[in-house]
Amino acid sequence: MWLPIIGLLVGIIIGSLFYITIPAQYSRYTAIAILAATDSIFGAARAHLEGQYDNKVFISGFCA
Repeated sequence: MWLPIIGLLVGIIIGSLFYITIPAQYSRYTAIAILAATDSIFGAARAHLEGQYDNKVFISGFCA
C-alpha cells in the first residue's frame, strides 16, 4: 500500500528538481507515450482487481 505512494512522492520530487525540455517536434510522440503508459497502468489496476494481473503483460505493455 505504501510503495505506490512513496513512488509517487519520489517521482514528484525528482520531477521538481530537474528541468527537462522536450523539443516541439517530439511533443506528439511524448503525448502518445504518456497516454500509452497511463493506459497500461489503469489496465494493470483493473486486472489486479479482477484477479488476472500478470506482471509480464504489464511490463511488455508499458515498455513497448
